[in-house]
Amino acid sequence: MTWLIVLLLVISTVIAVVVTQSINKKILKNNTRHFLDIRKKTTLSQVNNFLANVGRDHQADLEKKLIDAGIYNQQLAKYYLPAKFGTLLIVSVIIALSDMDLTNKGLFGALSLIAILVLPDVFLELRKKAVVKKTSRQLPYMLDMMAVCVQTGMTIEASLTYLSKELNAFDKDLCYHIRKTADSSKVQGLEKALYDLGERLPTHEIRSFTLTLIQNLQYGTSISNILSSLAEDMRKMHVLGMEERIGKLSAKMSVPLILLIMFPIVILILAPGIMQMSLDIVN
Repeated sequence: MTWLIVLLLVISTVIAVVVTQSINKKILKNNTRHFLDIRKKTTLSQVNNFLANVGRDHQADLEKKLIDAGIYNQQLAKYYLPAKFGTLLIVSVIIALSDMDLTNKGLFGALSLIAILVLPDVFLELRKKAVVKKTSRQLPYMLDMMAVCVQTGMTIEASLTYLSKELNAFDKDLCYHIRKTADSSKVQGLEKALYDLGERLPTHEIRSFTLTLIQNLQYGTSISNILSSLAEDMRKMHVLGMEERIGKLSAKMSVPLILLIMFPIVILILAPGIMQMSLDIVN
């Protein structure tokens, strides 16, 4: 009986030691992982703060430029200048370590400098124009939806708030500007928010839309029928613009027609006679 008790004590002690070591290993592993995570987060935060300090004076302008170009992640603004300068540094090192002569190095260096510093801004400007044009083209559909909202009894502010959520699947750029207008109207008032919308999207369609709503706010005119009529007028203007571009297409096609077809035909017609005359003169 005594040896059985001793055996149970030994087995219990061994089990307790094994369990204790296992728990200690898990605790040590968790502490190590927690320490590494904290250190990793600290390193990432330091890098993030360093990138944020680069070009801090131009942060607001860069955010506005990216938003105008349809890039609505404001965190990308702090990586814009570091990415440009970092790319320029890497390309400069590659050119300096290459086997090209000094003239070619200077030429490629100048081209790289222009491409890295200028082309991104040119791309953002072109994208801004494309976003403004596309948003103006999609505006009549939003006006029809807004007219329906107003006819159901919603106010202009409520209809803008509703459309700022529903337009996300239709057009994210138009949805962003409507949502910003709806949020701004709660702080600055609807008239100032509409004026800012016209400043962000300086097109004839947007100005007509904003002036119509401002007129409704000032004089209390009926808005639902006016919005439907305005949407129909915008569609007619788009159709007229397309017909005008189609009409100009024939005149534009005449230039390559003359350069690439007429001149070769004239040369083919005159070439045999000229060659025969030259042979006769030689003989």
